[in-house]
Amino acid sequence: MKNKKLLAIVLLGLSFCFVSGVGYGEINDELSGMIKVSRMEYLMLKAEVNYIMRNPTSFLQIDLVYDPYGYLGNLRKWPVKIDTGKKIVVDIRDNRTVLFNKSGVVLLESFKKQLEVVYSFIEYIATSINTDIVARFYSKGDIPLGYFYQGEYHLWEE
Repeated sequence: MKNKKLLAIVLLGLSFCFVSGVGYGEINDELSGMIKVSRMEYLMLKAEVNYIMRNPTSFLQIDLVYDPYGYLGNLRKWPVKIDTGKKIVVDIRDNRTVLFNKSGVVLLESFKKQLEVVYSFIEYIATSINTDIVARFYSKGDIPLGYFYQGEYHLWEE
C-alpha cells in the first residue's frame, strides 16, 4: 500500500513537471514585438497619466506632443503663424464643460488656470511655460476656443 502511494506521488510530481505551462497564456509573436519610443514620448505619456490619476474628478482631456522640427505649426490650423519647433504642443479639450458658456476675460482666465495645472505635470521637462509650451483650447465639440503662445493667452477669433 505504501509503495502505491509513493508511486502515485512520484507520478503526480512528474506530471506537474512536464505540464508546468498549464494555465499560462501564449503571446502571439506578431504582437509581442517591442515598440521603441523616445524618452520624450514616454515622459509625455507619463505626464498625461499622472495628470489624470491625480485629478480623477476634474481632469480635462489633454494631448501632449513634443514637436522637435515644427511640423505641427505647419500641419495644424492656427489663427496666426505659430512656431512649434522644439516646443511641447498641448491640446486641452473641455470634456467636463468647464469652459462652457464663458467669454472674454473669464474664458482667458479659465485657459490660464487649466494650462497651469497641466504645466505642473510637465515642468520637470520644460524649462519655461512661456518659451517651451504652445497650447490650444477646445470646447466639448472640438470647436477651437483659444490658444497660448509666447506667454500670452488669446481667443481664437483674434
